[in-house]
Amino acid sequence: MQVTVRERVHPWQLGLAVCAVVVPLLPVVGSGDPFFVLPLVVATTALTAVPLFLHARPSGFQRAAGIVAAVLLPWSLIGSWFGMFVFFPSALLLLLSAFSDPRRRPGSAKFLAGAGFLLAVAVPLFWWGRG
Repeated sequence: MQVTVRERVHPWQLGLAVCAVVVPLLPVVGSGDPFFVLPLVVATTALTAVPLFLHARPSGFQRAAGIVAAVLLPWSLIGSWFGMFVFFPSALLLLLSAFSDPRRRPGSAKFLAGAGFLLAVAVPLFWWGRG
């Protein structure tokens, strides 16, 4: 008798994707600044959360994380007039989450996941230190 086991997204990848959603919200909520356009923040956060819905399919998760990061990178730079620059680290975190699977890349996954979590900690500390 054979048992078929479905491969899921690794917890490191899922954690980095969750950080990509949460990290930009901390400066928006913490600042209380009218500089941020709230409907754009909500729409961009919803777009950033798309890979989280594909946690059961690693190939779909990686593809979605890469596509969302590719869309988010220019959007964060162009939308910087509306406060969307806070989503720039999310693009990097999504790219790191797409490539930090230790089952596929055992050598570089630890480095990529560590760099991602370090970025996820450094960005809120930078914003907190600014205030």
